[in-house]
Amino acid sequence: MAEYEDKVLHDIDGIKEYDNPLPGWLMAIWWGAIAFGVLYLAFYALRFGERSMESEYRAETQKALASVQAHFDANPLVPPTAAELLAGAADPVVLDRGSGRFAKSCASCHGEKAQGLIGPNLTDDRWIHGGSVEQVFQSIVKGWPAKGMPPWGRAIPPEEISALVSYVRSLQGSAPANAKPAEGDPFPPEPIPGR
Repeated sequence: MAEYEDKVLHDIDGIKEYDNPLPGWLMAIWWGAIAFGVLYLAFYALRFGERSMESEYRAETQKALASVQAHFDANPLVPPTAAELLAGAADPVVLDRGSGRFAKSCASCHGEKAQGLIGPNLTDDRWIHGGSVEQVFQSIVKGWPAKGMPPWGRAIPPEEISALVSYVRSLQGSAPANAKPAEGDPFPPEPIPGR
């Protein structure tokens, strides 16, 4: 220990602190961490990395949107005719399918019996956005986001949308209990064939 006596920095209560260099591996980690921190700061804080990642994400998003649009261009939503929608309002199989979809997608806003909750009453003869079966079909497909109705056109299969419109038409005039007051303009219900 005598050879290190000239390197003693402190001697307190018999405990000696020597001026020994840190091991090389620890110094390598130390300088490596500093270099990594500087590079990381330059790459991300100065936004070099973000720009390259942002353009990658933008390109991936555009590619995904193009593939979705191509799918819908290849499989356009062709609305059924008014006669088909009204005929469905007399078909028990179509009404059963429409009832199931109504319970899943519509009852939370329009009520179990379409009497109106957050959304308007669908059983009376007044309509906010038009009451023909074609207009109801378009309201379901495109929605009214400004009024809280989501567009269901890409979330529900077309045959279920048709069944849903037929079901809603079959409910007109049913006058459920505790119905919400009428809103919108009067629209006389179209006659259902066979009724």
